[in-house]
Amino acid sequence: MSIDTQERGPPITINELVQLAHIGIPPEQVTWNRVTMTSDRWISVRHGSREEISKPAMVTVLNPKDGSISYAGQTSADSVLMNPSQPIIALKAGLRFEVFNLDTKVMMSKTRLHEPIMYWTWLNSDVIGMVTDSAVYHWDLWQADSPPEKMFLRHTRLMFSEIVSYKADPGLKWLALTGLIPEDEKITGVTQLYNVDEDITQCINAHTVCFTRYKFDENPSSSTALCVGSRDVQDNGKVYVIELGPYKTGNFAPRNVYHHVQYLDDYDRYDFPISLQVSSKYGLLFMITKYGYLYLCDMETASCLCCTRVSTDIIFASALNNETQGILGVTRGGQVVTIDLKKDGFISYLRNTAKKSCSAKRLEKAISTL
Repeated sequence: MSIDTQERGPPITINELVQLAHIGIPPEQVTWNRVTMTSDRWISVRHGSREEISKPAMVTVLNPKDGSISYAGQTSADSVLMNPSQPIIALKAGLRFEVFNLDTKVMMSKTRLHEPIMYWTWLNSDVIGMVTDSAVYHWDLWQADSPPEKMFLRHTRLMFSEIVSYKADPGLKWLALTGLIPEDEKITGVTQLYNVDEDITQCINAHTVCFTRYKFDENPSSSTALCVGSRDVQDNGKVYVIELGPYKTGNFAPRNVYHHVQYLDDYDRYDFPISLQVSSKYGLLFMITKYGYLYLCDMETASCLCCTRVSTDIIFASALNNETQGILGVTRGGQVVTIDLKKDGFISYLRNTAKKSCSAKRLEKAISTL
């Protein structure tokens, strides 16, 4: 199924790639803690059959782009996560963690934590992040004899939050833990930032963040950037793009830009951003909200280039689609979709409709060099 938004707004296409129900995933089990997508290579699902409740749970690993199944089997784990780049699966059962190579069927590593895990994720292809009630730990896959290392203590502002995200920059020098808190009939987002080298922590109001490597316009070298999406209790929305240190010789002064966002939720007043994905090649930031709106922003200025609704269901998992430089998403209805730009049409839209000639020029240059 393909949807073209050009008649209603910017030239963006939404294509359904896979329907999870068609490969035996019960619709009621399509939830964020059962269905995970750490990259555009795999989706991992822990599920069971409605007709066979007494039988062990199943784990299914599939390619999100064509639905082909890479692995399927029984599991006693309560949570499973695929490595973002390698055929390696991590399983959690209570306080125990095990990592297996799916090609060789060999256990690579195992460990045990002393307190319950509230959230866990692959930070990159080598390190798993684990979040407890009190602290955040890193477990290095290639240091199997070493227990998980405590990185920092959770801030008190996150004490009663639901942890929804833990991110790190490519060098594991900047860490960001995000929680959601019900306040004043709205959902407040709080992100704890931690700098490893300086051992400094601070909290910011943010519902979703991500780190990326990006070469800002006219800079000779790439740098690390923190992207932030937020909405406060007064309904003010903002997108930030912040260049982080250490800074490279020859680059311009560090960027710290933001832009206001107007949420389009007349009948869903409590919408807020839930994910950010960056196409460093195109210099574009994709921000998706709970109620399925896509805000496409310019990395150079943080300005919103366009907004359109891409799903009537919640998109609870997303990843950059490296083939198209769009995004892959999994909806609560079990759809795996790809959201992509019609590149030539989008450049024309930026020039003629959005009146963003500088953004159009940068995007045109980026596309021509790929």
